[in-house]
Amino acid sequence: MEKYLDTVELKSGEQMRVVRVTAPDDAWRDRILPLLGHKGEPWGWQMQVVFDEDLEGLEQRFYVGVLEAGELVGNVMTIESMDPPIGILGHVFTPPEHRRKGICSHLMQAVVDDFRERGGRALFLHTGYDTPPYHIYASYGFKGYRDTGTMALLNEPEFFDRQFRVRPVQVRDTIWGDWAPLEALAEVPEGWYLRSALLGVYGFAGFEGQYIEARKRMEEGSIEQFKVLAADDGAVMGFAILGRMEGFPGRPMALDLHVHPNFVDAAPELAQSIVLPDGATVLAFADSGSEGKPEVLAAAGFEHEATLRGLLTDDDGNQLDLLVFSRG
Repeated sequence: MEKYLDTVELKSGEQMRVVRVTAPDDAWRDRILPLLGHKGEPWGWQMQVVFDEDLEGLEQRFYVGVLEAGELVGNVMTIESMDPPIGILGHVFTPPEHRRKGICSHLMQAVVDDFRERGGRALFLHTGYDTPPYHIYASYGFKGYRDTGTMALLNEPEFFDRQFRVRPVQVRDTIWGDWAPLEALAEVPEGWYLRSALLGVYGFAGFEGQYIEARKRMEEGSIEQFKVLAADDGAVMGFAILGRMEGFPGRPMALDLHVHPNFVDAAPELAQSIVLPDGATVLAFADSGSEGKPEVLAAAGFEHEATLRGLLTDDDGNQLDLLVFSRG
């Protein structure tokens, strides 16, 4: 589905239409995918999937710039879920031969204006810290966290307090609509530091690329189960993942478990929702600062096997022990 947003004049004097394309859209598929072919995998795989089928709970929008002759000369993408929406911004691209014409600026303004008009609450992105793109995004209202290059446009006052307020939650299988809510969860600095050994998520982080990796590995079979702890409005308060540790000989199985600090009491239900294979050894990990997590793992049948002292360093420079658990 497409929606015309505006016609603007570039620095070159050319006229450019700004169009919002919501995938899937057969008419735009073979125009947008070649423009973003440089993205590589698994991004290319994900975009092919979204142009081929509806993804549950997810709206993926491509804001494209089109010259009078029909040539696509720029793109900014958002993936969104919840109502009012939250999202992730990415795939900002202008072909080299069309750069320095102001294309990116016009598209970014269109994205920010459209997101606000639709009541958008929070929009996240990742870039290099203190780089030219970082400062461009800052000019549109995105604010960075420390020196991470992770930025957020928060249109709702006290967004994180509202997103993670205590309320009823339930455990379910992940859906594509969890992508942006998991990004919001990953950008909560408080709580358990070691969040996903399978996906490499520690402390304040992101879940943009990690979620695509997880979905691709689910398709390939190396991630067998992915559960989330979610509220009725789609906010995600935690996740549990059962998968193979690709970097270990024999690819042993591991259980990842993480919850927001407000929902530690619901962690046992989440952990025990994962069906562990009979007779197979399954590893799990915690850090020495993860209050309540060892007890949750013990209740799920895991035994404390080892403590590796001072192996981890948290975002504030504190040394943490790595606690290793196993079951089976």
